[in-house]
Amino acid sequence: MKYNIYFDVAALVLFAVTAIVYYFKKRVPCRRNVAFGVLLAASALSAVFDILSVVTTVDKVGFHFKLFCHIVYYITHNAVPFLFFVYILLLTDNFSGISKVFRFAVYAPICVNILAILSSIFTQWIIYLDDSGEYHRGFLQPMCYVIAIYYLIFGVVYALKNRRILSAQVVRAITGFIFMTMIAVLIQLFNPSLLVECFGNAVCILLVMFTLQNQDDMIDSITKMLNRSTFINNCMINYSAGDPFTILLIRIPDFTIMMNTFGGRFINDLLSSFSEYLSSFVNLGDGYYLEDECFALTFSKDDGKVGNVYREIRSKIDSNWKIGTVDTLISASFLRIDCPGDARDVETLMDYIDQFKHMGDVTEHLLHTGEINMYDKKRRIDVERAIDRAISQRKFKVLYQPIFSNEQNKIISCEALVRMYDDDLGCVPPSEFIPIAEQNGQILKIGKFVFEEACRFIRKGTAVKLGIEYVQVNLSVVQCMQSDLVEQLMNIMDSYKVDPSQICLEITETAAVYSPQIMERNIRALSESGVKFALDDYGTGYSNINYLLNLPFRFIKLEKEIVWACFKSEKAHIAIESIIAMIKKLNMKIVAEGIETQEQLKELIHMNCDFIQGYYFSRPIDEEEFIETVRKLNCDTIEV
Repeated sequence: MKYNIYFDVAALVLFAVTAIVYYFKKRVPCRRNVAFGVLLAASALSAVFDILSVVTTVDKVGFHFKLFCHIVYYITHNAVPFLFFVYILLLTDNFSGISKVFRFAVYAPICVNILAILSSIFTQWIIYLDDSGEYHRGFLQPMCYVIAIYYLIFGVVYALKNRRILSAQVVRAITGFIFMTMIAVLIQLFNPSLLVECFGNAVCILLVMFTLQNQDDMIDSITKMLNRSTFINNCMINYSAGDPFTILLIRIPDFTIMMNTFGGRFINDLLSSFSEYLSSFVNLGDGYYLEDECFALTFSKDDGKVGNVYREIRSKIDSNWKIGTVDTLISASFLRIDCPGDARDVETLMDYIDQFKHMGDVTEHLLHTGEINMYDKKRRIDVERAIDRAISQRKFKVLYQPIFSNEQNKIISCEALVRMYDDDLGCVPPSEFIPIAEQNGQILKIGKFVFEEACRFIRKGTAVKLGIEYVQVNLSVVQCMQSDLVEQLMNIMDSYKVDPSQICLEITETAAVYSPQIMERNIRALSESGVKFALDDYGTGYSNINYLLNLPFRFIKLEKEIVWACFKSEKAHIAIESIIAMIKKLNMKIVAEGIETQEQLKELIHMNCDFIQGYYFSRPIDEEEFIETVRKLNCDTIEV
């Protein structure tokens, strides 16, 4: 029979392209990558020996070499459907959790097939060569096709059954690739001279390479370990399969200090070195970098291995860690999580991990989940929900605290302060809900609400008649980073017909550090329109003199802790006097916060502070009470 080998030659070209991409492309270190490599190698070998089986039909080639080529072709070619099914199985990372019956259904057919092929040397069941060296099919040769189709159908059924684990795109891709292979098998079954099976395999494997094997987003570029999203996905697979597993977390908080000391290149080398060391303790695909200097190693069976690994790593990091010419010591904390015993689902698991990542103290012993405080996490979730309710139901309340002018000896302004009361949580302090709102972005809605309330308050006119010249409103870090901040605030002031000179925006030093360019652009634009600006909490942040020199702040507010310190320490007193003198020479006004006693008031006025704010005059109060308080204070002579 004359065979057409051109499809086999084309298949070898496709296999070569796939191999080049596979070996030069960044590869994720996991078992399915190994399975894909074996599948590619077996498929390429089958094409090679298919060609050899044809070209060795000439009489000059020895009988035994001809038989060897046919036998190797049949073994490698019939292994391809089995290896492809193993690859599908590893897409769910479920290979170690299958039952004995399932395992028998996977292994038994391929074992029978290979034994039948090998025995054909003596039995001629699958293939044989006659005395002239011509190839013939044995009476059991159709069994190879049956087993191949068995694995392909098995793969489709398995993929459909596990579609809740595999994405819809992966299921469609697997199903399409398998049916494409089956078409090639059927064509060659009914046209033995047309060798298209290897070409069909090559097309399918190339498509797999560019779809299912496109895993760049699964790996961390520095450590070469699997990343956080892959960790979550693999844990979901384990939970769905019901497979118990144990996680050993390793957190290295020293990385931040070393980053500032040695620089980014050193820290990347250290991360790479440490991750390579950790990967030696687990199988491929069981090591992860979860960001924030936290690593995870997963174990399907404990058998005391987790404890042994912990002790070995503990011993290693107690000695110097060498990176290039630098020897350094690092510290680490460890947490063991047994799943599903300690964490019944992925959400709970990640809650433990997030809490562990933000623990302040480094502990020497191996922590367990019982030692992780989950109250903070639960409280955060409760506060986030309370913020959402307060926004939707407009339950935030704006209070006003009077600000006393030393020069005019009366209240001339106030600070608008937001407060939140929740039916379930009660009063939630700003120090708790504002940082959370800044992190989840809800501060934008809160800030807009407070600014509108302040404009509405000014628009009423009652406070203005009592001598309130302007209202101070805080801007958060997130608001300051908005490129359209100026337009937003100007639109609100226009809608309430509030003159910009009646608004003073307070910005913390921390906000200026976050985004100085956007900050400067926004401040200058609003300042040119007439809005006043105050640098809040001066002395608690970086206290960078550049903010005072380069930005048009009119007021500098001294944080209460700094003010109180001058009454406890002579050095602090001298420092405060120097700060005030410097700010006054820069033609800026001083606002002292936190004044609660007449003694403090007298001392701050003696130090030439321009404005005083604190409980001595009033706590933050609602609008109506504020009006009455200002009316009373400004009618009476305030004793200094």
